[in-house]
Amino acid sequence: MEKMEMKRESDFVRYLFKWLLLIFTVFAVVSICFNLVTYMREKQYYSRIIEQEQQERINYLSRNINEELTNLKITANMAVKEEIVQDLYCRYDYVNSYERSKLMEAIRKRCMEIDNLNSFVSSSWLYLPEKNLKIGRDGYDFVEEEAYAFVLENKENELISIKDGKAYIIEILNKNYLLDKWSRDNILSIFVIELNTGLIRQELQFAKMMDDDVLFMISPDNATVYFSTRDIIYQNLKQGEKPNKLLLDGEEYLFMSSHDDGHFFGLYYMQDQSFLHLIQNKMITSILLFAGIIVLTILLAFALFYRRVFRPLEVLLVDAFAQIKKSNLSYRIPVTEKNRVFTNLYQNFNYMAERIDTLVSRELKQEILVNQANFKHLQAQINPHFMYNSYFLLYRMIKSGDKEGSLLVCENLGRFFKYINRDSGENKSLEDEISHARSYAIIQGYRYKGIIHVDFPELPVRYHYIEVPRLIIQPLIENVFKYVVSEMEEEEEICLRVSYEEKGEELLIHVENSGKLDAEQLEIIRKKLKDTEENSDITALMNINARLQVFFKKEKPLDVNRSLLGGLRVTLHVNL
Repeated sequence: MEKMEMKRESDFVRYLFKWLLLIFTVFAVVSICFNLVTYMREKQYYSRIIEQEQQERINYLSRNINEELTNLKITANMAVKEEIVQDLYCRYDYVNSYERSKLMEAIRKRCMEIDNLNSFVSSSWLYLPEKNLKIGRDGYDFVEEEAYAFVLENKENELISIKDGKAYIIEILNKNYLLDKWSRDNILSIFVIELNTGLIRQELQFAKMMDDDVLFMISPDNATVYFSTRDIIYQNLKQGEKPNKLLLDGEEYLFMSSHDDGHFFGLYYMQDQSFLHLIQNKMITSILLFAGIIVLTILLAFALFYRRVFRPLEVLLVDAFAQIKKSNLSYRIPVTEKNRVFTNLYQNFNYMAERIDTLVSRELKQEILVNQANFKHLQAQINPHFMYNSYFLLYRMIKSGDKEGSLLVCENLGRFFKYINRDSGENKSLEDEISHARSYAIIQGYRYKGIIHVDFPELPVRYHYIEVPRLIIQPLIENVFKYVVSEMEEEEEICLRVSYEEKGEELLIHVENSGKLDAEQLEIIRKKLKDTEENSDITALMNINARLQVFFKKEKPLDVNRSLLGGLRVTLHVNL
């Protein structure tokens, strides 16, 4: 049986923990999945946003650079074709040095204007190959052919020329447009604008999003890298796993190209993916950390649930009810600050247990007290002394010829023994109790005729229905004959009176006698009545008081006071 009980308790524990584990597991899985989905969506969203933003930045940069280079190209084209250049070429050998200097000074000022025209211009100058003359903002000088040989070396690139890390925009004025443009004999003049490569590279650096990103300008035929934020060879770039990915030195980059390059260059942007990988790794770490926190939270929740919920419920639903099942009705769940959440449940259980205990105790106590009263009453009444006295009384009455008195005593004696021996039910009607007590008083009144006066009226009919514990009136009458009459002096008459008084929702039954009861004796009786230990001289009072307390649920169902007759007055409080 105990094994079955333990199994049921174990099933209860597993049931609670199973559902708790299921709830937390579902919560953890949903939370982790939600975070993963959110991460993937956020990653795609921000990757797309970053890519769009960077695309707009390089488009803007490419458009600005292209506009500047286009303006410089137009400026160089206009400068090489100005009349003053042609005048200098045609009149160089036919004018004096002053006129020649004036012409070269005008060209020098023009170069200075171009140098100050745009921040992308580092310097500009004009070559007259036939005269080996170079004119710039610093003046003019005679140079060898090697000084402008790079123009012919880079004749395949007509837009931007690169030499020794420097970039140039070159415009040539031909003598005869029908002949070869790049033939030295057909070149009248060459105008060169040297670009500010440092500024261009700075603009490229500013356009990068991350330090490890790569941004470079390349020739339209993808053969020559003009400017780059990192030394690369375009031809060495390898295709990655996806079409928009390139590999550089084993590292993967997102490849983007400008949409506003014009005819001068191509602007390409390679976005480093290690940053995104770092973010991804951090996100994965965050998710793992979150999962760890969830697991720790679950463990903590289990511990708290066990301590704050499961254990209090186990105390209530398992331990407490097991005690009740074992008939341990005195068991109470201790209410402390730790389980204050379940205080109301515990208090209700304790109240229920107390009520059950009270009801059971009341029934048991009532039955025990009745049995004790029956036993003591039978022991006191059905003994040779009482029977002999009753028989001798009848004998004397019959012998004296008191026929009517003999019949009355016989009738009441029969009722008396019949009431005692008929049944042992706990409760009786107040009518039966009063009738039984009156029978006893009548018998004893004939026995002590002339010595005691009994005033015991019939119970009013309206009180007949009241239910009371058995044997609560007759023992009080018996005490009068047992203690008062036996101690009376000669020629002294004792008065015994029973009366009824309705007060509120109670019927007061007064049993009083005459005599000489002082305040000290009354106080002794009251103290003994409160004492839980049995006192042989007031056992009847204690028994009646205890039974009435259980039956009517009153603390003081019985009062003792000094009677107006001089003796003791006992008052029973009976609920109507």
